[in-house]
Amino acid sequence: MQQKETIFEHIGAARKYEGTLRIDIKTMQAVISRSDVARLLERWPVDVFDISDVMKTAGSPSPVGKAWITRSGKAVMYTINGMKYISPLAQVRGAITGERKYANVSLLREIAGTGPALSSSSSPAEVAA
Repeated sequence: MQQKETIFEHIGAARKYEGTLRIDIKTMQAVISRSDVARLLERWPVDVFDISDVMKTAGSPSPVGKAWITRSGKAVMYTINGMKYISPLAQVRGAITGERKYANVSLLREIAGTGPALSSSSSPAEVAA
């Protein structure tokens, strides 16, 4: 049985921009619409859009992901183009209210660990050693 190790890699920031929540990641810029920012804070899942798609489609783009508050209520999770990102909820609230300039955004990676696997075929001598 392999264990999974979760690694958080800082990769960007989420900022309030003209009422929207703009998510700046190394590879792209995404946005949560004005109306959806309020819904997100009310614990509803919301759509995330690529900023370049918003400009190209004159305001009616297709979503590239989702954002929601985690079950624990401590973080905002984003899935954007199949990748998982996370921000502390307190920082996101601070960015939205203007108390903070931005909220940290981290890439969430799960890596198969190499921890010891339990085996039922070990002899008593191996267990005692």
